[in-house]
Amino acid sequence: MGNTVGSIVMKVDHGPTLTAFEARPFKKPRPGEQMVFEVNLVAESVDGMLKRAVVEPNLPTWGAFVLNCDEGTALGGTDTAPPPLGYLSAGIAFCLLTHLTSFVRARNMNVDRIAVEQRVNFSTTLVTDAERTGDLKGRCDGVETHVVVEGSEPEENVRELVRVSENACMAMQSIINATPTSTHLHLNGKPIEA
Repeated sequence: MGNTVGSIVMKVDHGPTLTAFEARPFKKPRPGEQMVFEVNLVAESVDGMLKRAVVEPNLPTWGAFVLNCDEGTALGGTDTAPPPLGYLSAGIAFCLLTHLTSFVRARNMNVDRIAVEQRVNFSTTLVTDAERTGDLKGRCDGVETHVVVEGSEPEENVRELVRVSENACMAMQSIINATPTSTHLHLNGKPIEA
C-alpha cells in the first residue's frame, strides 16, 4: 500500500498520562443496557507540524497506541504521517466497516467483499485571511459514503445491512447528529475560564 514513513502507529504498554481529568473505569453493561465506554488520549506537538497522541479506549482487551500526525508541506509539515482530518475521515470509514463486517459475520451473509469509499468535504478560512479579517472558521461540508458490496446476498438484505450498520456506527452517528461538546482550558496545570 505504499511506503511506510517511520513508525506512524505503534502499540505501547500503557495508555495516556492524563492530567486534566481522570479516565473512568469501564462498567460492563447488564443485559438490555447500552455499552458505555470512552476513548481517552493525550495529543502533543512534537516538532513543527508533527504531533503525537497516545490513545486508549477504556475497554478490556483494547490496547494503547501512539499515533503520529503531520501536515503537508504547504502547511509547514513534512508529510511524514496522515493529517488530522485524514485520521478523522478514516475513523468514520473504519468504524462503519467494523459494524458492516460484524453484521455480515453474525448473519452469515453471502458477501465476498465489502468496502467503504468515502469523500469528506472540508472548508476553512485561510490563516492569512483570518489575520486580516479576524474571523477563522472551519467546517465539514459533508460526508459522502459509498458502501461497496460484492456477493450473492439479496438486495433487500444488503440494504438492511447498511441501514442497521449506519445506525449502530458511533462515528457515523457523531456526524449525522449534533454531538454535545465542551472545551476546557488549563494553564500551567490550573483550570481557567475558556
